[in-house]
Amino acid sequence: MGKCVGLAVTVAVLACAGIALAGQAATNSRGDFIDLSVAVTPPVAGTAKAPQGVGVSFDSFTGNRISAANEGIGTSIVVRFNKGFKFNSAFFPSCKINPTGLSKCAKSTQIGTGVAEAELAGANGASPTFIPAKLIAYNGKPFKTKAPTIIFSALVNGKPTTELDFTAAQQPRGPYGLAFTEIQFPSAGGPSFGIAKFSVNVPDRTVARKEHGKSVRVHLIDAPTTCKRSWVFAQTNTFTTGPPLTATDSQPCTKR
Repeated sequence: MGKCVGLAVTVAVLACAGIALAGQAATNSRGDFIDLSVAVTPPVAGTAKAPQGVGVSFDSFTGNRISAANEGIGTSIVVRFNKGFKFNSAFFPSCKINPTGLSKCAKSTQIGTGVAEAELAGANGASPTFIPAKLIAYNGKPFKTKAPTIIFSALVNGKPTTELDFTAAQQPRGPYGLAFTEIQFPSAGGPSFGIAKFSVNVPDRTVARKEHGKSVRVHLIDAPTTCKRSWVFAQTNTFTTGPPLTATDSQPCTKR
């Protein structure tokens, strides 16, 4: 689970440019729900010879529509991007994940910012308390595998309070390619914090590198080289209290 939190968390993406199509929210008989919104800027496909760098914003909201105190206990999160997206994080400064506590990352490794709503569980079945939090996303080094990672640090009153870490790897089959999978850690104790709302923006950014003796700019995220009217996204949360929930969204796209 997430470090220093009781996991009731989701990841999501807030549209900062372009208008995403209305996504398909997910709910179950217990009242648990996920609502996902994703936007890509610009929503334009690249080519093999001319990659199109993009910014990605994502916004997710989870909870229980019947009773906030009855929200399911989450065990994992996977966010999937349409096939063709590339995450070129190996060319950018990166931060080492601390598996036993909160990671300490340099400013140079920051790749995104956002806001969240931290959820502090109520005692004896009481409704939770919701607290505004600031999010900072960092480019992470591979952790136990060759896959790159992303570190999401949540700050409450300016102090790092909890963290979610994800691997980023390509899936070999299906409509989705790039998948961000939550890294599981033993609970480190502390307050039972979750994140009920999560919005983060990762803008387009580049770094210079040499290719065949020439200097080229590499984007952190490349758009797919194909566009069949829209790109699809999904978020799947698993729970100890029932079957998984999957919410979806899509972003209209165009070709050059």
